[in-house]
Amino acid sequence: MIVKKTMLAAAAGALMAIPAFALPGLAPADQGNGHRPSNTPNNTTNPGSSHRSSEGTENAGGHGAKPGNSGASHKCKPHKVGYVASGTLVSQTLTKNADGSYTGEVTVEVKHTNKHAKGDNNSTKTYKVENVHVTFGLADTNADGSVGLDDLAKGDRVTLLGHITSLAKHCSQTGFTATTTIRHLVFHAPVTP
Repeated sequence: MIVKKTMLAAAAGALMAIPAFALPGLAPADQGNGHRPSNTPNNTTNPGSSHRSSEGTENAGGHGAKPGNSGASHKCKPHKVGYVASGTLVSQTLTKNADGSYTGEVTVEVKHTNKHAKGDNNSTKTYKVENVHVTFGLADTNADGSVGLDDLAKGDRVTLLGHITSLAKHCSQTGFTATTTIRHLVFHAPVTP
């Protein structure tokens, strides 16, 4: 062990004694051998290769601007974010579709929202819904053997889940109108004090 340490120290000392100009130089990164990437992907069987532009910038994760795009950030394009609102049922005109989903209108006194739905908080809002999934967390109030629309009553709790289109805060909001799409309704009986 002592011999290894002594030899290691001697080798390090020898390397420090050699002047820098005597050490061999590093090879340049590009020796002019044409190592530029070609315009054709090297793996033409790759399914993603058909989505590349001839410049290789179209599908490059924002590293190049598409023609006709002034280099605007992808954040300044409308994108979907989660929409969650809950409150009490005022009225509903839902009808059951053949596939088990529901279509119609639901009017809700909105009492709580997530940050993306805060514009609807503390208001009464009518939502037009199409082909939504509905969960009934209610009792069979009319005792017909099933829980459904006929068991809903004004004052029942309702939660609306879906998405809303959004733009980042730093983007120009001129001409942009958010679109809300509800995909799921959850009904519960009112909280008893």
